[in-house]
Amino acid sequence: MAISRQTERKFRGVCYYVISWFVASTGLSMLQSYGATGTIDWFPVLFMLQFSILMGISHGIYDIVILKDEMDQRSVWTAMMFRSFYFITAISANLTLCILLLKLKSGEGLVSEESILSVIDIFKSTGFHVQFTEFFVMGYIITFIRSVHKKFGKRVFWNTLMGKSQEPVEEDLVFMFIDLRSSTTICEELGNYKYSCLIKDYYRLLSNCCEENHGEIYQFAGDGVFITWKTSDCQKKARPLDLFFDFKEALYYTRRKFLRRYGVAPDFKAAAHCGKVISTEVGNFGSEMAYHGDVLNTTARIQSLCSKLGQDFLISEELFGKFPLPLPHGFLCSKAGSFELRGKKKAILIFSLQTPLTEYDS
Repeated sequence: MAISRQTERKFRGVCYYVISWFVASTGLSMLQSYGATGTIDWFPVLFMLQFSILMGISHGIYDIVILKDEMDQRSVWTAMMFRSFYFITAISANLTLCILLLKLKSGEGLVSEESILSVIDIFKSTGFHVQFTEFFVMGYIITFIRSVHKKFGKRVFWNTLMGKSQEPVEEDLVFMFIDLRSSTTICEELGNYKYSCLIKDYYRLLSNCCEENHGEIYQFAGDGVFITWKTSDCQKKARPLDLFFDFKEALYYTRRKFLRRYGVAPDFKAAAHCGKVISTEVGNFGSEMAYHGDVLNTTARIQSLCSKLGQDFLISEELFGKFPLPLPHGFLCSKAGSFELRGKKKAILIFSLQTPLTEYDS
């Protein structure tokens, strides 16, 4: 049985923590060993390997299962207090377990008076205090790196890490524009604050679905968002269709929560198109990725036809021809017609997509 894209996303997140703790702790151990003796003592390295696996799994469970892979909603000092308490507890517990397992391999039993005394003696040593502080700081650094990666995306993250800027380059990309239905009416009914909270919850679900389908959020535009993929990545898997289906499903299963909290359940309409654009990083302070080309405007104008045609999802003929057949999730495709979009010299053939799972639209 194939795992879901949501489970795959969470698994990748846990793997990040395990790999990060492995690289950081074993690397630090090797450097300390080499600095002290001029050679690498593999015993502490293997000890750190065991510790890094336990610490990586526990760190991943805290951030991805307990915090649900979201930014901490508590105040700064409260969040710092809880996270610091977690790091102190997790580091102490995992180091204790590793020491006890080491004693078990020595034939002394997992928990005995001698093994407990060994743990206490190690915890009292000055070297342990230094190493414990290093692990504590390491935990915050690993958390910070993933938070920056989540906030800015893969491309800007690596450019920032390497201290370089993305020079203008032509790329063939797919753009998908997703827009909240009846946003003006909802805002008038809820007021600015509650509407802002609804948008935050709505975008949280969308960003999760985007990550699960390997999309890159390019731009939030009020109640709409542009998502992009490399066209080559969508020729083997119709990722915009997967994203549309997953987001519909996510809103369907959280419908009661939205109704209970806001008195309204959000819905959306979407459009997708592809073509060549120039991608570059603009700005010096507060820089961001920018895409220059007619593809974005065309995508937005195709999406504006959704209300006119009474459709939820429209795509261009050019993009439809790149998707593998049959379409996933039982999507049904039909010609919506040729339209002369503003700013375009030639009419564009538009296709409408419907999923037979109509309960998601109820």
